[in-house]
This record gives sequence, structure tokens and C-alpha cells, in this order.
Amino acid sequence: MRRLVVGIGIAFCLASAVPAVAYEPPFSWTGFYVGVNAGYSWGKADTDASASVVIDGVAFDAAGSRSANLNGALGGGQIGYNWQSQRWVYGIEADFQGTGENGLISACVDVACARASYDLDWFGTLRGRVGYLLQPRALLYLTGGLAYGHVSAELSVSHPDIGTLSVSDSATKAGWVIGGGLEWALGGNWMLRAEYLYMDLGSMRTQLGPVSTTIPNGEFPISVSASGSVRTDITDQIARVGLSYKFGESYVPLK
Repeated sequence: MRRLVVGIGIAFCLASAVPAVAYEPPFSWTGFYVGVNAGYSWGKADTDASASVVIDGVAFDAAGSRSANLNGALGGGQIGYNWQSQRWVYGIEADFQGTGENGLISACVDVACARASYDLDWFGTLRGRVGYLLQPRALLYLTGGLAYGHVSAELSVSHPDIGTLSVSDSATKAGWVIGGGLEWALGGNWMLRAEYLYMDLGSMRTQLGPVSTTIPNGEFPISVSASGSVRTDITDQIARVGLSYKFGESYVPLK
């Protein structure tokens, strides 16, 4: 009996000497957040052009398609709110980006040449998010919603007999965006993410002309008129990283 009492006493002393391990509650994803991001995008400007030329009353039609790469760096900020339910996280987010995306198309047929340059000046999105916690601090998510952006274009067509027809166009277009990413909760309320988005801004249509001229030809001058239109479809693939700060509780409150 004495040995049992001594053994219990020694065990009690050893247990008292071991420092207590503090319990750290899971990170709370619920709350309002703001942040910044930067990355790169690979865009496309797919053009379909058609033209009509009338020479002394005789009409000639032409059409063609070309694509330009709209590649460039981007940067901006995001703002949003998350709701956490067990291992699921739901949210809504808006972002706004400035970009350096631009591209050029040029082509010549015989002595006639066409040139088109495009810039995606800025864009923004308003998206829903739904994610699943792989770990308490690692969120895998899908996102999608509204996209909008401002596209600028400079178009020109030249011919030695007719001259050069140039036009500038710009428009703010709306479309859709979808993507996903992985977000990590860092120390404190900081969150780091890596994200991919595919964006479609729809189509921009630009009118060329009409323009007319008279080509000297001795006693029989030649009258020429021309007009055309260009339809451009804008899409973009975006890869970026972002850093956000979440306001409110850092951890899920203990119940």
C-alpha cells in the first residue's frame, strides 16, 4: 500500500511539473476584409472584319478574321465578406484592376493594308465565392459572377488610291468571369491567396467609314467609296496573388 501511495504521489508531481499545452481554437474565416493583388494576364482580341468597296457603281465585298494577344501585368485591390459554416465558407467579393494589356493586328492584301491596336485599360468583377476548408487555415474555393472592363481600339485601313481611313473607338463592356483559388490564413488576421480567373467581356463593334474619293483617270475619273465594320470579342485569362486583412475575431469563439 505504501508503494502505491508513493507511486501516485510521484506521478502527481511529474504531471504538475509538465507545462500545460494551450489550446488554439480554429481560425475564423467570418468577417469583412480588404486587400491588394498583383499578377499577369493573357488576353485575346478576336476580330471579324468586313468591308464593302464600290468602284464606279460596282460593289466588291471582303471579309477576314484575325486575333491579337492582349498580354500584360495587372494590379489592384479587393474587398469582400465571408461567412463560415463548419468547413464551408461562403462569400461575396468585388475587385478593381488596372492593366498594361495591349495587342496589335496588322495585315496587307496586295497594296491595301489594315491595322488594329487594342488596350484593356481596366476591369473589375463582382463575384460570389464558395470554398471548403482542407485544413482550418487552408481554403480551396470556386468563384464566379459579373465582369466589366474598358477596351480602347485604334483601327486604320490604307490604300494608295483611296488614302487612309482611321477611327478610334472605346467602350465599357460587361460580361462574366469564373475561376478558383487557394487561400491561406497567416498569423493574426492576414490571408494570402493564389487565384486564376477566366473572363469574357463580350463584343465591341466598330464602324469604318463611309469614305469616298475620286481617282483622276484622264477624261474618265473613277469614283470610289468604301465602308466596313469590325467586331472584336475580348477574353482574358488571369493569374494573380493577393494579400488581405480580415477585420473582427481571429478565432472561432469557444462555446
